[in-house]
Amino acid sequence: MSDPHPTYPNPTIVQVTCEIAFAATSDDRLSLGTLYPIFSSEFPEMMPIGSGTIQFVIGQPVFAPEAPQSQSPTAAFRFSSTSGRRFVQLSKTNFVYQSNEPYAGWADFRGNLLRLWEISAPHLRPGSVVKVGLRYINRIPKTEDRQSVGDWLNATPDIPPALLRSKEHFLGRIESSPAHAHLRLVTIANEVPGPEMPAGAIIMDVDRLSTEQFDASTQTISEKLEILHEDVWASFHAATSDALREHLTGRNR
Repeated sequence: MSDPHPTYPNPTIVQVTCEIAFAATSDDRLSLGTLYPIFSSEFPEMMPIGSGTIQFVIGQPVFAPEAPQSQSPTAAFRFSSTSGRRFVQLSKTNFVYQSNEPYAGWADFRGNLLRLWEISAPHLRPGSVVKVGLRYINRIPKTEDRQSVGDWLNATPDIPPALLRSKEHFLGRIESSPAHAHLRLVTIANEVPGPEMPAGAIIMDVDRLSTEQFDASTQTISEKLEILHEDVWASFHAATSDALREHLTGRNR
């Protein structure tokens, strides 16, 4: 399937995460001895993850993200690339794939995600999917002459005009349900200036979740992810100002 959306020369996406929660058909424990040979060539770094919740945070903790709800306290294994910028995490109830590498487009991310799911599925033995989530975190660099949120983002149903008029501190979070058993969370936050972002940055975090129950086939998961991704894209595209578009396309003034 081709990607109908543009892949920009200067993407602001710094993190993409997909979580698939499922009901397993077997109570057998995951075997590290079986999993490591499968993933080690692509993800040579391995660490066990104990029971409890896991949070994904980038850069400075500019805001406190909501901790994901664990299906049950269970051990997990995380297999990471040598750089640590990509990993796959497996438990008997969850599959997580995350990339912090330069974004190469939805078709590339989706292809890797579904490939890793197909490799993992025989060992996870999922019966049905109970939750699927897709989260994009954008880091939009401000410039000395464009310090306002309104310079970079447009008002949308998820971004109120008052936020765009903020002169200094800002933090906004809108949670909505675009369909039955669906949730959209859009967070806009400020990142203070630092070595990587001398003028500071705007964090735009779009998290789309579905708690519909469906079969765990790769085809069905792909179809559900397309719905979530289309909504994430629509949220970002609607908010993109002319200045942000110039940055994305490399046509900065």
